[in-house]
Amino acid sequence: MKTIKFMLEYDCSPIWVENEDGELIGNGLPSELATNYELAGLLEEIHETFDNLYENNDVYFGYHGFSNELKKRAFFTKVTKAVDLLKLKAENTYIIQVDVDEANF
Repeated sequence: MKTIKFMLEYDCSPIWVENEDGELIGNGLPSELATNYELAGLLEEIHETFDNLYENNDVYFGYHGFSNELKKRAFFTKVTKAVDLLKLKAENTYIIQVDVDEANF
């Protein structure tokens, strides 16, 4: 069975799809899930928020993190909602793995 990994990386979708051999197929929702606009919208918000935790310009790339605990909690609430929705929509088609640890933020 194919695997969907929920993993946060700068400038990438949080969705990573692997084939049965563990090889990366792509980054982003598979076509059969991309039409779920609630899930797609949540993932886009998560992607944008995560990327904004970093500064990236011609001379500097670095992590700045959340400006306060409330924003951090709101972000992880969205992550939880997206993961739950992903599990619901892909439960019989994909193995779902989550590689997000709030303690690392």
